[in-house]
Amino acid sequence: MMTVPITTSRASIGKIFQELVAQMAKVGLNLSIWDATGRPALELELSCELCRTLCEAGNGCRAALCHLASKVMSQDQREIAVLPAGCCVMAMPIRRRRRIIGAATACYPTREMADGEALARLCSRLKLDGQVVSGLARRCCRREVADSQALIEVGEWVLQTELAQATARDELANLSANLAATYEELSLLYRISGSMRVTQEPADFMHTVCEDLLEVMNVSAAAAVEYARPSVGGPDTVVIAGEIDLTVEQLRHLLTGLIAGRFREEQGAVVDNNFAPQEPEIARAVRNFVAVPLVAEEGCIGVLVGLNKLAGDFDSIDIKLLGSIGSQASVFLANSRLYAERQGLLMGVLHALTASIDAKDPYTCGHSHRVAMISRRIAEQMEFPPEKIERIYLCGLLHDIGKIGVPEAVLTKPGRLTEDEYEKIRRHPSIGARILGGIRQLDEVVEGLLTHHERPDGRGYPQGLGAGELPIDGLIVGLADSFDAMTSDRTYRNALPLQAVVDEIRKYAGAQFDEKVVEALLRMDIEKLLDESRREADTVFPVNASEGRRA
Repeated sequence: MMTVPITTSRASIGKIFQELVAQMAKVGLNLSIWDATGRPALELELSCELCRTLCEAGNGCRAALCHLASKVMSQDQREIAVLPAGCCVMAMPIRRRRRIIGAATACYPTREMADGEALARLCSRLKLDGQVVSGLARRCCRREVADSQALIEVGEWVLQTELAQATARDELANLSANLAATYEELSLLYRISGSMRVTQEPADFMHTVCEDLLEVMNVSAAAAVEYARPSVGGPDTVVIAGEIDLTVEQLRHLLTGLIAGRFREEQGAVVDNNFAPQEPEIARAVRNFVAVPLVAEEGCIGVLVGLNKLAGDFDSIDIKLLGSIGSQASVFLANSRLYAERQGLLMGVLHALTASIDAKDPYTCGHSHRVAMISRRIAEQMEFPPEKIERIYLCGLLHDIGKIGVPEAVLTKPGRLTEDEYEKIRRHPSIGARILGGIRQLDEVVEGLLTHHERPDGRGYPQGLGAGELPIDGLIVGLADSFDAMTSDRTYRNALPLQAVVDEIRKYAGAQFDEKVVEALLRMDIEKLLDESRREADTVFPVNASEGRRA
């Protein structure tokens, strides 16, 4: 029994045996292949001149072969027969997983034809020249009928070998294709995993995912939506990669309305290869899609979609790939939301803590927030990475936290400080470093906080460090601190004019302030920066007019 792991179409069967037909012709066998319906998958090509002469004259060999092929397929066994003209015919069924999908027939002219009277009668019936045909028979008829048993054994073995080789080629091709696809999928999942930084913006992450899907899934567009958190509100976040003729609002309706609504009905991934929505604009733009929900503990938090397969329809492989990517994206979004909540809680606590320091002195209320904002703008001007910019912002926000340990009478004293009082003020960077020193996540913030009153000329405090020993965080916060102090009203003086502030900063560049940080600050629109700092400066503890006025 032969096993043929191939498709059952006539074209596929013929393709496998096409080379074998040519090889069999070289040894004088006329091989033909038939499909399961009895139609020729490969037309009979006659290998010798005698056969061609007889068949062209109407000998009916093709009809006989077709009949025998149908017989072996119906009886599921090989057959050997001798046609009236004397030629020998062999037929073998072709099976695939115990199911007959075709038959192979082979015929050859026998020596008995050349020596018998049947050939003469055939020539007479077909009106052929007997002498010419006899001469052809003597040249072409090299095997006897008795050889058929050995030939059919060899024929089956050759047929089986060819099938095995074709199977191996197909399996190797499929394996290579699967390995290539799997490699692409694993590479994509690896890239996505590597980019899952909790500090990354969800929209940026999802856009990267969609860009990668364009190549791996072979789609014209990929899109995603993350639903807004109920506690935050605002619009849903929609991202798109590729080309699709839809507006943002139409895309939002497609994702959150037409597609997301089907998740409840189909319990998971949704594939629609004949998408026909009622909206004509969307119907024209989207032919088919595959979509998966992005799920967290709180439920469905978004949708990931591949749109318009460039070749063919979406299948189970696409569903599996998108499901794997959707799982990764769901983890990222869930972690991102959790991180945002924790970050919001932390920032709320830090703002409340710094506001409590500002509240001790009504004239410096909002100072910590303004220094944090100005520090952030300077860091952005110096083109630092986002993570470092936020660290410098935190440093600016917390730079005066050590004033918790300074007596309020010293902080709010309207006149000149005594040496002892000034020494207490000078301790606040060290006190702040001790307060935050036990929080491992703020180690780098503490370094900037401790050094924000140090100076490049070594005349700062609390350690008197020189230029080469100062971290950039402390240098930026130190300049922002002085800038806000000079532009704010204090108990002992009014705010300085803006030009006087700029001149003072230029004067002490390289001594009190780092020159590169000064350069970055002065490249900005100072009036705009000052106005922005006043707008954003706020405090958790509002200050009444009777208690003072905001700086």
